[in-house]
Amino acid sequence: MVQITAELDETQGNTQLDVAGETKLYEQLRNFWHPVAFSEDLKDEPQQATLFDTRLAVARLDGKPYVFDDICRHRGSALSLGRIDGCWLRCAYHGWAYDKEGTVVDIPARPELNGKLKAQLPVYPAIESGGLVWTCLGDEIPVFPPAVLPELDDPSFRIMRWEPYEWDCSVGRRLENYFDFSHFAHVHHGILGDRDNAVIADYEAFRRGGEIRINAGPFLEYTDNPKNSMVATEGETYDAWKRYRVFMPNAMWLDSSAGPNESYILFVAVAPVSRKRTRCFTFVARNFAYDLDEEFDRMQRVILAQDKPVVESQRPEELPVELTAEMHVKAADLGTVIYRRWLMEFADGKIELASTE
Repeated sequence: MVQITAELDETQGNTQLDVAGETKLYEQLRNFWHPVAFSEDLKDEPQQATLFDTRLAVARLDGKPYVFDDICRHRGSALSLGRIDGCWLRCAYHGWAYDKEGTVVDIPARPELNGKLKAQLPVYPAIESGGLVWTCLGDEIPVFPPAVLPELDDPSFRIMRWEPYEWDCSVGRRLENYFDFSHFAHVHHGILGDRDNAVIADYEAFRRGGEIRINAGPFLEYTDNPKNSMVATEGETYDAWKRYRVFMPNAMWLDSSAGPNESYILFVAVAPVSRKRTRCFTFVARNFAYDLDEEFDRMQRVILAQDKPVVESQRPEELPVELTAEMHVKAADLGTVIYRRWLMEFADGKIELASTE
């Protein structure tokens, strides 16, 4: 067993935001791509999404995704309740139609006004990546690219996804829960850890491009669950290794070893509904145990149910506003410390990719 000396991080103050800093971070996050819908769900009807307290209508027109303000200029009804009419988005209330640029192109009650009435919807950039539609509410195209999920294009992987869900916490709180290693043994005892064997060994974490790369382990996990069902070992537990790509500031890809030739990929992207509410999109990709969908679904729901009350209980709901609000332990909290410090740079307006060398 690897022995480490756990010490409090004397630079913990560098991982905290004051009240003004949290406000600045929330505003700066507008300048990044955020997920608003699953790509495969965007078909013949528009969808509604809320991002930064802004209600949006997401629609696929001529095969491409578009994101509009979700409000008809006529009487203020939600365009997401409307329908796709060729390459137009048509309001459900009085039939006003908008083109891809958000311009009113058809007014059924008074067609002589078509092309004459100056009514325009805000339209936001949209891009597809990792099985999701992403948008940005900032003034410029984001520097940081959206997250990717390479396994979507690999026929050897079986893909599962869960319906989006929302938690009462900030984006930062939700995402760092996935690479907060110390909680595995306590919150997920008997599945992803053992509370009586909870030591975290030193691990590698560093910035690269728009990501944080983390290689960590071994983590004691149990073999009586579908993720570890192919592990060829005697006994109830085995040592798992975890490789992360944390896509700043709001997504992560995790390859959690499930055996010598098996890969279990967890991909999560989150978006701020508001400062203290977050929407989550989840995929699982695996190249083994193709007949265990129900078991994987059950395990994922159990883990989420264990995490939710703990994450939503954290105070403050956003990252700490006081310098002494939280403590961080060297080695064990390395990944989350790097994540928070990068967020603090964003809050200060320094939105720059890291070196790729």
